[in-house]
Amino acid sequence: MAFPIIQKYKRMYLCILYLLQAIPQGLIYFSIQDWLTGNGFSIKDIALITAIASVPWSLKFLIAPFIDCYSKSSMGGRRSWILFSIFFLASTILSAAFITTKSLQPIILGLVFFTSLLATSILDVSTDGLAIDILDKDERGTVNGIMWASRTFGLSLSGISSAYIMKQYGLTIAIVFVGIFIFFFGILLSIFKENKNNKYLSFKILRIRNNQLSLNIKEIIKVIFISIRKNHIPLLLLFCLSSNIASGIHFSSISYLYTNYANWNSFDITYYRSVALYGGVIAAFLGGYLSDKINSKIIIGISHVTLSFLCLVIATYTNLIKYEFFGISILLALSFFNSFALTAVLSICMKFSFSSVAASLFAIFMSSRHLSRIIGESLAVFFDGLLGLSVSFIYLITAIFALLPLIFIRYLNPYN
Repeated sequence: MAFPIIQKYKRMYLCILYLLQAIPQGLIYFSIQDWLTGNGFSIKDIALITAIASVPWSLKFLIAPFIDCYSKSSMGGRRSWILFSIFFLASTILSAAFITTKSLQPIILGLVFFTSLLATSILDVSTDGLAIDILDKDERGTVNGIMWASRTFGLSLSGISSAYIMKQYGLTIAIVFVGIFIFFFGILLSIFKENKNNKYLSFKILRIRNNQLSLNIKEIIKVIFISIRKNHIPLLLLFCLSSNIASGIHFSSISYLYTNYANWNSFDITYYRSVALYGGVIAAFLGGYLSDKINSKIIIGISHVTLSFLCLVIATYTNLIKYEFFGISILLALSFFNSFALTAVLSICMKFSFSSVAASLFAIFMSSRHLSRIIGESLAVFFDGLLGLSVSFIYLITAIFALLPLIFIRYLNPYN
C-alpha cells in the first residue's frame, strides 16, 4: 500500500496525532479532576466520573478489527477514521462545555466524557494502524519513542493550559477552548492524504472489505480460547487485570489528598502533576532500554514494590506532603515508577503475543490493563462513598493492591 503524501511528513504527522490524543486526557484526568476537587467534589465523585469515562479504553480490542475491516473509502482507509474521530472528539468536548453550564452531576459528566474518550480510542487505534502501515521496521522504535514523548507533551500542555484558563475564566470557557483547539487541528490535518488519488472530503459510508469483520471477530474468539489452554496466558491476563488497580485508586484520590491535606489549590496540583510527567518520560526511555537488557519482571517488581512503599508513606505520614519539597518529590516519584513499570509491562505482553494473531492478543492484554484501572476507580467509589474511609486508609489499601500483580507475574516465563 502506497502512502506518498503522508510518507514525506510521516514523523511529524504521527507525532501531531499522538499529541492530539493526549489533549482530552489532560483535560479530563488532570485539570477538570483537580478543579472539581477544589470545588468540593469527593473521591467518590471523581472516581465515578473517571470510571465511566475510561470504559472505551478497555474496548479497544473490539474497536480495532472494526476499523480494520471498514477501511474502504475514497478519502483513504486510515484518514477517514482519523478525521471522523477528531471532529467527533471536538463535538463531544464542545457538548461537554454546554452541559457543564447546566449540570455538574458526576454520572452525567462521566457519560459525556465517555463519548470524548470513545472518540479518542478510535483515533488511537487508527493512528496505530497508520503507523504500522507507513513506518519502516528499522525506524519503529525511534519513532515510537518520539510519538510517546509527543503524547506526554500534549498531556502536560493540555493539563497546564486548561487549568490556567479555568483559574482565570472558569470551567466552561476552558472546555470550549479545548474543543475549538481540537477542531482547528482537525482542519490542519485534513490537508494530508494517504494517496494523491484520495478525495479531500467524501460523505460516502465506509464499506466493509470482503466480509472481514465476521472473520476478525471469529479470530478474536479463537485467540481467547487458544489462550485459555496455554498455562502462562491466564496468569498474564490476571496480572494485567490487577496491574492497574492501585493506579485507578491513586489517580482518583490524589487531587483530594493534596487539596485537603496539603492545602494546594487546583491550579498548583495540575501544574505539578503535569510537570511530573516529564520524569515519567525519562523513566519510560530507561525502562524500555533495560527491558531489552534484563528480565522485564525485575523492572516490574522494582516498580511495584516502590509504588507500594510510596503509598505506604502517604498513608502513614500524610501530613508530610504539606512541605512543598516532599509533596513535589512524591508526585515525581509516583510518575517515574508508574512509567518505569508501564514500559516493562508492554515489553512482556509483546513477548507473550504469539503467532499471526499477535496484534489481537496484545489488544486483549491492553484492554485488560485498562479494565484494571476502571476496577481501581470503582473501588475508590466504594471505599469513599459506601465505607467512608479516610484518604490515609485508602492509600494503605492502595499499597497492598500495588503488590497484588507480583503474585501472578512470578511464574511467567516468556522464553518457555
